[in-house]
Amino acid sequence: MHWRKYTMPGASGPAAGLTVDELARFIRTIPGGGLWRHNVVGDLPGDGDEIDAAALAKIARANRGRRGFTYTHKPATPENLRAIRAATAAGFSINLSADNAAAADDLARHGLPVVVVIPADAPKVSRTPRGRKIVLCPAESSDRVTCANCGLCADAARPYLIGFKPKGAKRGAVDSIAKGETTT
Repeated sequence: MHWRKYTMPGASGPAAGLTVDELARFIRTIPGGGLWRHNVVGDLPGDGDEIDAAALAKIARANRGRRGFTYTHKPATPENLRAIRAATAAGFSINLSADNAAAADDLARHGLPVVVVIPADAPKVSRTPRGRKIVLCPAESSDRVTCANCGLCADAARPYLIGFKPKGAKRGAVDSIAKGETTT
């Protein structure tokens, strides 16, 4: 649903379809300390699997004094990791996104925040194969919690991974991936 809205002409939302410079100007209008989420759909700026480090740096600079966060499925190449580390160090938290707990262990070795898809029947707190703690996204277990009032994903120094259960029309297939039964 979000992808269809995003790709349609006239996509909605305050920052839909903006250039990086326009997005940076928009971010600077967010009050100091304000929590905001980049990309409900999509990924970091760049071409294919490569992150545009200059564009990401503009977003991170615009975020100064704010609590911006996002997720990325871009591969953990040395170049991408450099750009992600710089943005995260500047206060724009970028969560590496894993398809299952074993993949989360692999991404966690980079010392950056990690989120992971967990099986639909996973408890609120679980562990990766290497023993890293996974905490279920609080918005998934409470009607009173949303990204707008939570902020866990914006905390790059948190000592645990955040888990998200499969949703949507393809949740069965995603659940199989989260259980490590199939790969993407």
